[in-house]
Amino acid sequence: MTQTELKTSFAEIMQSYIDALDRYSDEQFMAKPDEAEWSLGQMYQHLYEANTYFFLANVKRCLEKRKGQRGGEMTAAGANVYEHNSFPPIKIKRPAAPNAPEPIAQDRQIYKALYAQTLSDGLAWAEALAQDDGNYKTEHFRFGWLNGAEWLQGLEIHARHHLRQRQERETWLGIG
Repeated sequence: MTQTELKTSFAEIMQSYIDALDRYSDEQFMAKPDEAEWSLGQMYQHLYEANTYFFLANVKRCLEKRKGQRGGEMTAAGANVYEHNSFPPIKIKRPAAPNAPEPIAQDRQIYKALYAQTLSDGLAWAEALAQDDGNYKTEHFRFGWLNGAEWLQGLEIHARHHLRQRQERETWLGIG
């Protein structure tokens, strides 16, 4: 995937999440199929936190050349994801952390602003990455050492992966 294709896909996906917020009532946004699964609101919160505090934070670290190193390799799992530009089409549980709380959904209108900011920040970092040599990397807990462009691609892959979950919830809610 070229940087131009990545930016275009990232922008389209993030805008789709923003636009979808108008399709849900507050009740639909908070509804859960069962206790083991997330509501749309929880999924939105998870994506916001992952996008901001994980993916984009690591793009910034790579560009600032801090909390990482020059060089480093991806793991086999990372190489597989990036080679296919996709997570496997299976449900993935987020890594367990001691006493990790479930995401707490906020009002739908808040996500419009948060996701618009993520979109703006992601596109700005993508522009900065055009000047980056890609040698400085930070470590992903499962995929190994990633440079800034790979972190941004990971954000796009992760957001695209959750489109399946969004579709499942919309189908369950009877939203066409």
